[in-house]
Amino acid sequence: MRNPFKIFSFQATFFTSFLIISTVLTLLLGLTSYYITNQEIVQQTISSRRMLLNEINKQLDFQLQSVEYDSLALATNPRLIAYLQATEDSFEHLGQNADIVDMLSRLSYVKEGIHSVQLYAKNTSVNHHIAGNGVYQYNILLNSSWYGEIKDADDCWVGKHVIEVESYPADEGTVISFARKVLSPAGKEIGILVLNLKMSFLRKLASGSEADNVRFILDTKNRLVADVNDGSPKLISYESIRAALPGIMERQSGAGADHSAITNVGEKALIIWNQQNRTLWVTMDVIPWHDITKGSRRIEKIILMVVLLCIIFAIAMAYLLSKQFVLPIRRLIQSMNVMKTGNLDVRVPNDYQNEFGRLNENFNQMTGRIDQLLVEVNDQNRRKREAEIRVLQAQINPHFLYNTLDMMNWHAIESGAKDISHMLALLGKMLRIGLSSGATMIPVQRELEHLHCYTELQKIRYRHTIQFEVSVPESLGGYYIPKLILQPFVENALLHGLHAHETGMVRISGWEDETSLYFMIEDDGDGMSQEMTSMTGLASMASLGRKHTGIRNVHERIQMYFGEPHGVTIYSQANQGTKVILLLPKLMSEPPNLAEGDLA
Repeated sequence: MRNPFKIFSFQATFFTSFLIISTVLTLLLGLTSYYITNQEIVQQTISSRRMLLNEINKQLDFQLQSVEYDSLALATNPRLIAYLQATEDSFEHLGQNADIVDMLSRLSYVKEGIHSVQLYAKNTSVNHHIAGNGVYQYNILLNSSWYGEIKDADDCWVGKHVIEVESYPADEGTVISFARKVLSPAGKEIGILVLNLKMSFLRKLASGSEADNVRFILDTKNRLVADVNDGSPKLISYESIRAALPGIMERQSGAGADHSAITNVGEKALIIWNQQNRTLWVTMDVIPWHDITKGSRRIEKIILMVVLLCIIFAIAMAYLLSKQFVLPIRRLIQSMNVMKTGNLDVRVPNDYQNEFGRLNENFNQMTGRIDQLLVEVNDQNRRKREAEIRVLQAQINPHFLYNTLDMMNWHAIESGAKDISHMLALLGKMLRIGLSSGATMIPVQRELEHLHCYTELQKIRYRHTIQFEVSVPESLGGYYIPKLILQPFVENALLHGLHAHETGMVRISGWEDETSLYFMIEDDGDGMSQEMTSMTGLASMASLGRKHTGIRNVHERIQMYFGEPHGVTIYSQANQGTKVILLLPKLMSEPPNLAEGDLA
C-alpha cells in the first residue's frame, strides 16, 4: 500500500490527519472521563451502602439481642418451669393456664416487633392461647419444618417461615423466630419457647432510604433469614444469586476486603454486604447495575455532547490550519510555474518570518541568482564569439598570406636567395600550424613546432643576439592544448621586455602533475610596473591595455574553455624580468564539439 502522504494533497492529508488525531484524543478523553466517573460513582455507592449496612446491622443486632434476652428471662422464670413440670390434670397446672398465657401475651403487647409468643409444652395435650400467644402441644412443633434446627441446640434463630399455629393472612403470618429450650432444674428439656418477630418490623429495621433496594439478611450458612423487597418483578430475587454467593463472599473474606462484587445474576448487579460481629449474620444489598449508572448516564450524555462539540471545533480548526499551511505553498508553486515559462522576474510576496518565510526568501534569491547567471553566461558567450571571430580573422589572413608566401618561396629558390627562402618556409609552416584545418586544440608537439619556427625567425631578425631555450619534456607532446598560446608570450617578451637590450634570454619550460599541465615563459628583460605585478584573472588582464591584447586573448580562451582555476598568471618586477605561467588541464585527445564551459 502506498504512503497516503505521497498520494494526496497536503491540505487533504493535513486536514484528515489533524481531524483523526483530534477525534481519537477527544474520544479517549471522553471515554476515560466516563470510566473514571463511573468508577467513582461505584466507589461512592459502595462506601455509602457499607456505612448504611453497618448502621442497619447495629439496629438489627440490638433488637435481636433484646429478643434473646426476653426469651432467656421467660425460659428461666420459676413459675413457667413449675408449670411445665406439673402434670396436666393437676390442680396447680389447671390453675396456672390463664396466668401463663397472660404472661406470654404480655411480651407481644409491650414489644413493638414481637408478633406472638408460643410455648410448646411436653406435658400439655390441650392448647391454651389468646390469638397466637399461649401454650401449645409439643407435637405441633415436631411436625414443623424447622424443628431440626432446635432439636440439637439450646436455642437458635429460625429464618422466614409461616407460624405453625392459628390462621393469619399471608402478609401477617410470615415471621422469623427465636426458639429456646426450657430446661428443668435437672437439665431436662420440658418445653420450647418460641418468640416470633413481625416481618414488617424487621423490614422496617432493614430498609433504608433507597426505594429500589433489594436487601437480604442471611444467617451464618447463607440461608435467607429475611428480605426487603417491594415485590416488584423487576427486582432481583434471592434464588437468582444463591448459587453465586459462596464463591463471591469467599473471595472477599480477607482483611481489608471491601465486601463488594460485580456479578451477573440474570442481569449485571453490584452486591455489597456487611457482617454482624455477634451473630455473624450478613446484611446484603443487591443493586442492579442500571440503577448505579443512572446518574452516570446523564454525565455520559454531557460528555457525548462535549465530545461532539470538540470534534466540530476540531473540524473547523483543521480546515483553517490546513488552509493557512497550504496558502503559502500554493503561492510558491504558482511562482514556480511562472518561472518554468521563462519569466525570471517573478517574486513571491513574503511576509512570513518562519520556515515559509525562509522558503520564499530562498526562492526569490534563487530566481535572482539564475537571472544573474544567465546575464553572465550571455556575456561569456558574447566574449567567446568575439574571441573566435578574432581567431578566425587571424586564421583567414595568414591563409591568404600562406599561399602568397609559398609562391614567393619558389621564386626565391629560383633566384638563389637561400636565406629568404628559409625565412619564407618557416613563416609558411607557422601559418600552416596556425590554420590547423580549423581545429581549436592541437598537440603540445605541434604547438612547440610553431614556437620553434617563430624563434628561428627571431634569431635571424636579431642576428642571434637573443637566445631561446626550450625545455619541455617529450612526455607532454601528446597532450592537447588550445593552439597558439605560447607564441604571444614569447613575442611579448621580445617586443616589451628585451626591445632595448643588445642581448637577452627567453626560456620556455613545461612540466605536469596528476591533473594539470604547466608552461612557463620567462625573460631577463625590463619587467613590468608594480601595479601589473603578480596578476591573474580577467580583471587583472584588463589592466594590461591594448598593447598586450594577445596575452589577454590567450587568458580569456583558456578561461572560457576550462574555467577556474585555469588561465594565465604573470609575475614581474621592474628591471628584473617577467615570468608567465600557464595552467591547463590534461587532455589526451581533442574534445569533440568543444563549447564554452564543456571542460570547466
